[in-house]
Amino acid sequence: MQGIEIVWLSKTDLTNLNSGEGESNFIDIKKFKKNGVEYPYVSGQAMRYYIKEAIRRNLNKNEFMCVPDDKGETCGDIKKCIGCDLFGFMKPEKNVGARTRVSPVKVSPAIGLLPFDENSTVDFLTRRYRGGEKSEGDIVNIEIGVNIYKAGLAIDVKRVGGEEEIENGTIKINYYISEKERKNRISKVIESLRYLSDYSKQARLLTDFTPDFIIIAFQNKYSHRLQKAINLNKDNTIDLELLKVILKDILEYSPKILVGLIPGFLKNEEEIKKLFNEMNIEVKTPYEALKDTLNYLNEIEI
Repeated sequence: MQGIEIVWLSKTDLTNLNSGEGESNFIDIKKFKKNGVEYPYVSGQAMRYYIKEAIRRNLNKNEFMCVPDDKGETCGDIKKCIGCDLFGFMKPEKNVGARTRVSPVKVSPAIGLLPFDENSTVDFLTRRYRGGEKSEGDIVNIEIGVNIYKAGLAIDVKRVGGEEEIENGTIKINYYISEKERKNRISKVIESLRYLSDYSKQARLLTDFTPDFIIIAFQNKYSHRLQKAINLNKDNTIDLELLKVILKDILEYSPKILVGLIPGFLKNEEEIKKLFNEMNIEVKTPYEALKDTLNYLNEIEI
């Protein structure tokens, strides 16, 4: 097994998941332009943070995940530290320069699929300062919006728990932990999608950002092709032709594909289910799909 790839959609309520670089009294939403229209997005850096924090919150008492120091540096011990193993690091060392590890977990930005102007507003927050004869404060404007976000990640399974070494002119991966522990760490990433919660502005803009429609593929060839499978049309339907083409492509090297969908989330839900059924892929709820993913992972060799 070379990799596990996941792509999903998540619908949010009014919120600001990842702020831009607005002025001191204006907190904007990160945005990008497509064909002259602005859409919100959540940066890949923020998505990595949300996933890492979801993993950290659900560690067992005998599991370790270091906290970066005041210079932002981590421990770099991939045998002991789940975070350094899964998400990589760059650690300066004397007489070496820096020891680096490329993250086996690749995370995409979460892309808003609905136009920002049509699905947003400005919230007014009053900052109050107490002291003196009376309470004083100022007004802060916060951009907030509802949207449907597309996000994805890929796990380079072969590189979890080990490092590449050159031996007799060939590249070999030297593993520092058992296959059981490697599976456990991969499971942490997959489970984290059920528990995403530490995104910004949640004290007063609480929302859910976990998957509502999710596709998971176990791959014998490492690929990011699945990331193009989901395209949302203006009428809240999934582009079935694109989905069909991408699925046929990745089925050649994906022995197992799992799908989860919240009832009523997409307009052409029945057509989507029919397409997957034609490919012998059962559509379940996102929770069931993630649970089945973990069970399948435990059954196979990696």
